Amino acid sequence: MVRAMVLDRGQLPRVAWLVTMFGCQPSFRPPAPPAEPTPGIKVERPHVAPANPGNETMVAEMCPNGAGGRAGIAPVVVRTVGWSDNATDLDNMIERGAVPRFGVYGVDGKLAGAFDTMGLDEGTPIATGTYAGGAPCSADAGKGNPRTDDGKCAQVLNGCGLAIAMLARPDDPPEVPQLPTGGACLAGDALAVDIDGDGVPEQFPVAQILDGIRGPASEWTANAAIGAKCTPTFQVYNVRLEQVAKGKVDEKATVYMDLLGVVDLDNDGKKELVIALRFPTVRSIVVFGTTDIPQRLQLLGEASGFPR
Repeated sequence: MVRAMVLDRGQLPRVAWLVTMFGCQPSFRPPAPPAEPTPGIKVERPHVAPANPGNETMVAEMCPNGAGGRAGIAPVVVRTVGWSDNATDLDNMIERGAVPRFGVYGVDGKLAGAFDTMGLDEGTPIATGTYAGGAPCSADAGKGNPRTDDGKCAQVLNGCGLAIAMLARPDDPPEVPQLPTGGACLAGDALAVDIDGDGVPEQFPVAQILDGIRGPASEWTANAAIGAKCTPTFQVYNVRLEQVAKGKVDEKATVYMDLLGVVDLDNDGKKELVIALRFPTVRSIVVFGTTDIPQRLQLLGEASGFPR
């Protein structure tokens, strides 16, 4: 359907000179060796911040029955010093234990449970493991009550949900991510979402999420509208991206968009969007985010996820 050197120079080399020539002093004297460092003075090198600081995370889709009837993870994109959707990179990180635990989010943007990774299912890009918690298509009912199932999510997403893991060393204790989440909603023909948390949602025309060859666009730019009269939610389903041919809607070429979640994945104060695009014959999961201004989103990665 993605890590964040102590130099020992040793002692300076020292050379001892001894020259005697028939009891006469040499006409040339080498320079004296450098003085010993003053005791108690510690010389430190300046700290250089990482070129691209922030969370190191992997984004995936988790299905309770995705691995031959067992819980499974379909990796989408990973962030280390940059973003990558390279399948080999994702597989290698899973196999070497770099993502021991995924937090699985419910329809309300709260953690529904945790998936502990065991490794890749043989011959597939799906990670197997054990899942403990509520259904991804459920919401927190509060006051210790059982989680409330969401039928629309179960129908559209087949009971699956967004999963995120923090990258870790194999000997580190597993960590469940605690990431800021947000929401979005449809305002006319645009997806309204507050990317930078300033209280004013940006509006991204849904038709522009696709490029001219019916693939996800490399950039998605907001329109000039300010604000939105709709109620944001963590997930949004069945957004129709109509394909028009000869003035009529081409039903065979219609694409649907499902927003799987709005999360600040890299801890930069700006939200990323995880979206499923349902084409007539295939399904793709894409991640959009921004590195500069909140009005312009960039495609950070794409993977197939679980089929529908």
